[in-house]
Amino acid sequence: MRYIRSLLAVSLVVGIGLVLVAAGVSNSKILPASAAEDPVRGEIRVNYIKSYSTFAALRADSSAIVKVTAGERKTSEVDGLPVTVTTATVNKVVWGELAGGPVIELRQVGNTDTVGVNTSRLLESGGEYLVFVVPSTGATDASPNRYLIAGEAGVYQLQADQYVFRGGNVPPGGSRPLPATLQGAGAEAIVIS
Repeated sequence: MRYIRSLLAVSLVVGIGLVLVAAGVSNSKILPASAAEDPVRGEIRVNYIKSYSTFAALRADSSAIVKVTAGERKTSEVDGLPVTVTTATVNKVVWGELAGGPVIELRQVGNTDTVGVNTSRLLESGGEYLVFVVPSTGATDASPNRYLIAGEAGVYQLQADQYVFRGGNVPPGGSRPLPATLQGAGAEAIVIS
């Protein structure tokens, strides 16, 4: 049988309206998987109270916007939920301030075995990103240089000459209010205007 790992969301509002999710995880049986399918992967579903329709709103819930290069990824659990922590080299602080040095850690919900539904895609080692960040506080694994992707929406990956949206946070209607792509040369000006 194939199982879906569902997240029973108990949302915590932290700081200036940023929604983080703390929850219990349960396994729910669904339809049998065919023998030809890939190995079973769990699925995390996250419910959001807030979605972002503008960069100004996303920036209001962020402490900084940074350009980073993703490095090594490590997986673990926080309060029973699978998480991935990626070490990232900060290439530029576009807006705001970061605590710590030129290397930060970005914690995301999920791992390579657990697909997040409505969460940001895991950062890929070697990838270059434009990321809206907020300090990871209150979690059992919080540390001074550990950050979260603001609202699960604030992440774009550089591909050729443009940044491609890699965030989750799709509102119930299914439309994504933030742009799917940003032209590389003008991306900084767009996200801070």
